[in-house]
Amino acid sequence: MTKKSVSMSQIAELANVSAMTVSRVLNNSPAVLPETREKVLQIARQLGYEHYPNALSRMLRGERSKSIGILACFARPNLTGEVLCRIGRELFPTNYVSYIVDTYSDPVVTLQALKTLAERRTEGVIHFSFSSQELNEDIVTLLKKIGASVVITHEKLNIPFAQIYCGWTPGVDEVVKYFKKKNSKCPVLLKESTNASCHLAFEAACKKYGFSNWEIVSCPVEKLDSCPELKNGIPGDAIFASSEKYHPALELMTDCGRKLPMVMLMDDFLITHIRPEYPVLRRREPEAGVLAVKMLFDQINNKPFAQLAAELPMEFIENINTLL
Repeated sequence: MTKKSVSMSQIAELANVSAMTVSRVLNNSPAVLPETREKVLQIARQLGYEHYPNALSRMLRGERSKSIGILACFARPNLTGEVLCRIGRELFPTNYVSYIVDTYSDPVVTLQALKTLAERRTEGVIHFSFSSQELNEDIVTLLKKIGASVVITHEKLNIPFAQIYCGWTPGVDEVVKYFKKKNSKCPVLLKESTNASCHLAFEAACKKYGFSNWEIVSCPVEKLDSCPELKNGIPGDAIFASSEKYHPALELMTDCGRKLPMVMLMDDFLITHIRPEYPVLRRREPEAGVLAVKMLFDQINNKPFAQLAAELPMEFIENINTLL
C-alpha cells in the first residue's frame, strides 16, 4: 500500500473506529481516549500516512491561525526586501507564517488586505505606515478587530496600537549641523514627495543653526538635470538627498565643476557603495521590523508589554569607515 493510497477511512477500518475519530486524532483534538489515540497513530505510522493539519479546521475550532500579516509599500524594493528578510529571520523559530501585502501606500488597498486577514483570523499585523493618511478610521477599526498590531511610522501618531517611530530628528538636525561645520551658506534638500516629515525637520534645523538661506527642491529620482530648479546647476552649496539620487547628484556636481559637502539618506545594504568622504544618514527600518515582531508576540502571547512605543531615530554617521 503506497502513501498516496492511504486514506483516513482505511486507518479507521483497521483501528475499528470512525473516520471522524481518526480525523480528531490526526488534528490533535483532545476529545479522544488515550488508548484510542495511540492505536490510531500506530496504524497511521505503519501505513506511512502523512497528515498535514487543516488550518481552516483549526481556526473553526477556535485554535490559533499561527499567522501574521505584514503590510508595507514596495516602492523601495531593496529596503523592503531587507526589512522582510529581517522579519522572516525573527518569525522562523516561531513556526508562524506571514501574509505579505504591498499596500502601495493606498488606504483602499490596506483596508481590503486587512479585511482578508481578519477573515483568515490572522493573529496580528505589522503595518508600515509612513504617513497619517494611511491610517483612516476604517483601518483603525479593523486593526482593533484583529487585535495584536504594531504600526511603524515616520510620524508620531495618536493611535491605540503599539507604535515604532522612525524619527527624522535628531538625524536631520545632525546633517544640517555638519553643513554648518563645512561653512555652507545655503544647504539644499533634494526632496521626494513622500519625504514631507524630512522637509519639516530640514527647515527647522536650518533655522536652528542660523541659516538665512536654504533650498528644498522636489525632483525625480533619475534625471536631476530635468528638474527646472536644477537646470542651471545646484542652487546652494551643500546637498542632502536620498540614496536614489547619489549618482545623479555626483554627475550634477561634475557637470557644474563643483565638489560640495553631501549627505545621503542610506540603507545599510548601500552604505558600502558610498565614497568614504561622504557622510550618511542611516535608515533603521530593518531594526524597526525586528522590534515590531517582538512587540507583536508580546501581545499575541498575552505578555505584559515590554514597551508600548519605541523611537528609533535615524543615525547620522560622519565617517562611514567606522561601519566597514
